[in-house]
Amino acid sequence: MKRLIIFLLFCSVISYGQSNANDSLITIKGRVVDTTYNVGFYNLVVLNKSVGKGNFGQYDGTFTISVKKSDTIGISVSGYKTIYWSFADSSYQRVYKPKFYLESIEYQSEEVVVVPLKTLEELKEERSNISKREVPTVTVANAIQSPITALYMAFSKREKTKRLVAEMEYKDQQEDIVREILRVYVSNDIIDLDQDQFAEFIRFLNLNIQFLKTATDYELIVYIKGKYQHFQKINQGF
Repeated sequence: MKRLIIFLLFCSVISYGQSNANDSLITIKGRVVDTTYNVGFYNLVVLNKSVGKGNFGQYDGTFTISVKKSDTIGISVSGYKTIYWSFADSSYQRVYKPKFYLESIEYQSEEVVVVPLKTLEELKEERSNISKREVPTVTVANAIQSPITALYMAFSKREKTKRLVAEMEYKDQQEDIVREILRVYVSNDIIDLDQDQFAEFIRFLNLNIQFLKTATDYELIVYIKGKYQHFQKINQGF
């Protein structure tokens, strides 16, 4: 029993001593180092995260800060990842002289493809040349000449698919041209439309193909400008 009491007292003394050590004030005289480049000027800030206070370091990467041993410090250098450090688990010293090795921040961005804007003249020529790919259809003449061929073209799934694909290509061709027109209009401040709204606005426009092919630039601008104002009112709930 006596041994147990002595052991518990011993543990209490150790625990008390450790608690006091962690609450003791220490001085950190540190230095940051970039091992990759020869840095002539470090834009350095050292923050005591536990109390929210800090100070600037020197241009050569050195700094001095006094904190409790249990506190956590943040070492922030412009262009590098922030380092967080604590001496809570280290043996007690009144002054620590650590060296911190910096790691550069890496920036990654998505690949950007720059597509040059077409001129209104180029777009006008493309508009006038919109055409659907020819797919053979059943006529009275080929039905008389070859009834079997006529039946095949009328009911074959493959032939129906060909016609469907041609129709889809035709629609895509129209949308691509309208999309290019919108890019030019946005670039010239005729309308203010985000690129992710293009598809919705193109559906809203519901441009007549004949009008798209034959309209003058002025007629097209007036029409699209008017539809854009209507589109904005709907989206804004007016």
